[in-house]
Amino acid sequence: MIVVKVVDQDVADKLDTQFIEATFSELPDIGIIFVCTPEGGEEDDWTDEDGLRHIVIQLLYDEVQKMPDARLLMLARARERLGLAG
Repeated sequence: MIVVKVVDQDVADKLDTQFIEATFSELPDIGIIFVCTPEGGEEDDWTDEDGLRHIVIQLLYDEVQKMPDARLLMLARARERLGLAG
């Protein structure tokens, strides 16, 4: 599992990629990209030629900015996109 974030600097400390990597460490060949910018964007999901599944997860900037910590939001959205929600 590889987890990265694309965020504005003022909310960067609220998104904990290591937490998500540790939580889903048993899931190989998955890369999650959390995007949290005022501009927003589309979510996406694709598998590259090496078999790595890439999942783009958009987080609402205004929502994250109001949170002291976005780990639970990240976890919920990752579980949802991985089909593990429930």
